[in-house]
Amino acid sequence: MRIIILPALNGDCILVEIQPSHYILIDGGYVDTYENYLLPTLEEIAARGGELDIVVVTHIDCDHISGIIRMMEDMPIRIKEIWYNGYRHIQSVAVTAAEKETFIHRNICKEYRAEKAKPISAKQGCTLSALIARNGIPWNTSAKGYTIMAPMTSPLGDAIIHVLSPNNKNIEALESFWKKRLIKDGLLKKAHSEEFWDDAYEFSLSKDMPGFHFHEKKVSKSYDLLKLCEEAYEPDCSASNGSSISFVLETKRKRLLFLGDSHSETVVASLRALYGEEKAPYIFDAVKLSHHGSYNNNSPELIKLIVSDRWLVSTNGDKYNHPDMPALAHIITKGKGMKIYFNYDLPICKELSDGLYHKDFDFEVITPEGKSGIQIEI
Repeated sequence: MRIIILPALNGDCILVEIQPSHYILIDGGYVDTYENYLLPTLEEIAARGGELDIVVVTHIDCDHISGIIRMMEDMPIRIKEIWYNGYRHIQSVAVTAAEKETFIHRNICKEYRAEKAKPISAKQGCTLSALIARNGIPWNTSAKGYTIMAPMTSPLGDAIIHVLSPNNKNIEALESFWKKRLIKDGLLKKAHSEEFWDDAYEFSLSKDMPGFHFHEKKVSKSYDLLKLCEEAYEPDCSASNGSSISFVLETKRKRLLFLGDSHSETVVASLRALYGEEKAPYIFDAVKLSHHGSYNNNSPELIKLIVSDRWLVSTNGDKYNHPDMPALAHIITKGKGMKIYFNYDLPICKELSDGLYHKDFDFEVITPEGKSGIQIEI
């Protein structure tokens, strides 16, 4: 099994090779991520007769979804199924048929498409749901067309996927948030569930992402990793990150944990329900840290609940200076032989190479040799 973490700036774009020619794609980073790294990789896989068994769009943040939009426009490879919770999957009442979309809905699309280029796709707010349907890709079929959420277990050939997040509470929080946002923007007179609002939902959340979903917290600089572990933990409470799809991928011999941008509290509860409190801590062959290594999304309780010697970080450190040192300190101090993999060579990687950090703890920081991300053989 192989994990490929492509350069996605401050986002995620991860390919998991379950077996030769069979892959899971987790998010698509930005448009540049797709064009420079993901597209050539997918074309190479397709030329060998490979396919994407599942594309997981964890949630609607632009650093996860934008490259998926471009991929769906090109369709360079066969996609057997997509997991993505659009508005139709998070609302409490069933929607009507697509042909009954409203005048407001169409004008939201026109408004968004008219915007000048941004770090995300200019058509992002109006195309993902439409492209999924237009390309005839099976959509959330593992959940019978409904919401991908915990608890859920789905077979995938010789492997199996256990969904850990979101749960019903996370979905309800997201529904509440986006409706209030649309009403505040004057796009809806009242909250309702009678028509298709996929595009309005994507437009609203994408527009609001940079401002509300993270509260940056300064931490003390110290070579004393145990002291760093004493930094107070403050949980992420954003609706969007709470809706992120996280899951366990299991084969007969391997068990991998992909946390998206999920909330630690949801993941902890799901792991305990899945494997049983009496079997904690739970062993994994690799763990992709939540929200690019943010301390707000990787709680001491969660890290304590996991046993692994491979921890994966996807970020270039932009915007919020991820990953956070206290989160890494909790990992490093867990035991001997910890390996932390980065898809960019960050200043924090050089910082952790200082011998003072290694005086009492045995760990290794692994960075890419080139500019094409990093591959981890499991």
